[in-house]
Amino acid sequence: MDLWGVLVLSHVTEAFARLFQVDKAVWPGHHLLSTNLYGGRVDEVIAAAPGLARRYPDRAVIVRSLTQRPATGLVWPTRVVWIIDDLAKAWANRRDSRRDLRLLADINLTAQRFGADIDDARLTRCLALYRALYIDAYSAFNPDYTPAGIRALLTLGLELWTLEDDGGAILAFCLAQDDGETLILPLVGYDRSRPKDDGLYRALMAHMAQQALVRNRQLNLSAGAPHFKRNRGATPWMEYLLIFDSHLPVWRRMAYRLIGAMLRRFEARLMTAATL
Repeated sequence: MDLWGVLVLSHVTEAFARLFQVDKAVWPGHHLLSTNLYGGRVDEVIAAAPGLARRYPDRAVIVRSLTQRPATGLVWPTRVVWIIDDLAKAWANRRDSRRDLRLLADINLTAQRFGADIDDARLTRCLALYRALYIDAYSAFNPDYTPAGIRALLTLGLELWTLEDDGGAILAFCLAQDDGETLILPLVGYDRSRPKDDGLYRALMAHMAQQALVRNRQLNLSAGAPHFKRNRGATPWMEYLLIFDSHLPVWRRMAYRLIGAMLRRFEARLMTAATL
């Protein structure tokens, strides 16, 4: 299917989804981030779905970011993410990983970890770096977070890491979530006004890989940049949505099933396209 065909299919699917209220749903544990993980609590989240359905009888219940297809239930394949399973074996001895670590040492930046007590100036700077990358460079449709929203996430236990120069200027940052099994990095930003060969992104990823290694965690590098991530030991995983809709009218359940059937038909192609 060519680009125009994909665009037409996308718009038709969006119109169909709005008509049949596919977006009328409850998302437990959803922090409005690109990736949400539940770790050992995923069974608890799934077990809570019937109670949520009773509380919100007009909404589907959707559990997102399952990187293994459930044995039962209605699932949608949605995107491909890159995960480094064993940092010691898959990442630490890679040529590109060693180069990244040398770069991290050479650029002589200080890594700092913050929680909900982060000062306003640092938080504002981090969001400016995020917007310059995710909104200005990538897509105007990406979420535009507020300082209060990020601070609320930090209150829930997420971490904000910065790389700062000797004067305290933040050159790169990432938001991190540690669920006890996996470390994920749902938000990243770096100073795009500097030369591309500064390697700020590489240095930031190297530092966070070190964090995952020390904590004995997997590292979820989210989607995109397949060559960069594969060369550092990451492997592709399909990410799924698990949808609970048995309490909804038949016409709404059919919408979820039709879209799900279409997505499953393109699942192999999605994996291939995302890993080229």
